[in-house]
Amino acid sequence: MPKRTAFVDLSTGHIDIQPTPAEDLEQFLGCRGYAAKLLFERVGPEIGPLDPSNCLIFSTGPLTGTPFPTGSRSQVTFRSPATGGYGYANTGGHFGAELKQASYDAVVVTGRASDPVYLRITNDSIEIRDASHLWGQLTSQVEGTLLADGGGRVACIGPAGEHLCNFAAIINDQGRAAARAGPGAVMGSKLLKAVQVIASGREKLPQEFLRAAGKISKHVLTDSKLEGLRSIGTPYLLRPKNAGGDLPARNHQRPQVDYIDRMDAATVKKFLVTMKGCFACPVRCSHVTEVKEGPYQIKVEGPEYETTNSLGPMLDNDSMELIIYANHLCNEYGLDTISTGVVIAFAMECHEKGLLSDPELSLEWGDHATILGLLEKIAYRRGTGDLLAFGVRQAAELIGNGAEQYAMHVKGLELPRQEPRFAKGFGLGHCTSNRGACHLYALPAIDLGGNFDVAQKLFAKEIIPQLMDSDDETYKPDMVVYG
Repeated sequence: MPKRTAFVDLSTGHIDIQPTPAEDLEQFLGCRGYAAKLLFERVGPEIGPLDPSNCLIFSTGPLTGTPFPTGSRSQVTFRSPATGGYGYANTGGHFGAELKQASYDAVVVTGRASDPVYLRITNDSIEIRDASHLWGQLTSQVEGTLLADGGGRVACIGPAGEHLCNFAAIINDQGRAAARAGPGAVMGSKLLKAVQVIASGREKLPQEFLRAAGKISKHVLTDSKLEGLRSIGTPYLLRPKNAGGDLPARNHQRPQVDYIDRMDAATVKKFLVTMKGCFACPVRCSHVTEVKEGPYQIKVEGPEYETTNSLGPMLDNDSMELIIYANHLCNEYGLDTISTGVVIAFAMECHEKGLLSDPELSLEWGDHATILGLLEKIAYRRGTGDLLAFGVRQAAELIGNGAEQYAMHVKGLELPRQEPRFAKGFGLGHCTSNRGACHLYALPAIDLGGNFDVAQKLFAKEIIPQLMDSDDETYKPDMVVYG
């Protein structure tokens, strides 16, 4: 298939589809590398995150859409409204594979439409279509409408993106999210409600590559280190992280909770409907859960570890049913579950310290009405939600009176769900990540996972004892630099 990059100007309606320069794909590897190059060339410091000239770049990597394990990933790149700097968000599911099978390495969207629109992308064309009937809808409604009209795969924003919440996400395949750093707000600022991709045909791949992909898939299916992911997904992390003091609670006031029995992997399994996977990935680490009784009846993909911690212990909420339901609401509104939990925890601690109140909500730790109420208020920027939708850094600046010390972020991006005082490699990764606090930057978990066999292959023998000691900071930079 030809490799192409599309440039879509929503202000003028002009669409330009060009061959992707082969040297760019070689020099700037992967969906993040190529998109970073495109962003750097087109968005200077004078262009604000919500300016029409900011780019919103949907990109795929060399393995996206192939049978290679984890080859589903795609990226959204932009100047971030959360940090003011380089922003990117990664997502799985099937949307990226569909975009790659339609022969696109990247789709670069600029400008601002005069009325709500969506893009329909096929192998043969890109159309800008009216989305006035979709504006204001929840993400599942948008996806359902577009899938009924042409099929394919859909990425869209909800009310949070429309109302320019700084941590609004782009949701694809119902439960997958390009969430971190606010891509949904950039998409909303362009009046772009959705992107629908309908691919025809697949690229014929070399037999040598297919054999290699099959070999790696077989390894992934049998590697004992992945058993936790295969059986329940990332919630398998909850109990060991709590035991080690790496489960942030009450806005990082505490590193552990005494109610882990109510939200560990065994608890998640009680709600488990089925395991599912992203495109062509044999790990199948995602899971569908269902609450069948009570006020929070819902079926949803997730919650992942990061979501469970952010909407659970961070808020001192011990209800797994509420976590699952709040995960569903975040998907529907188009909110980053990590930042949302950290923002609500910030509000609760500010209230505890006498800095913030809400006429309709208690803002007390663990209060269900507060959690659900703030989710809606943030998505629609109503009342206290209008303040919190800026994210913790800007909200703290507006509140003043020392609120900054309760704002858990790096460069404006809310902390992911590690306790940096324990997971020191992650702490260093958070500090030095180019998009702000990011748990995927470097992913320095060799020590926390006890992977001595891996460490021995990568690092000098004499540093292994200190490097693998989670309390020893001496060689954590080596781990972060390698990652």
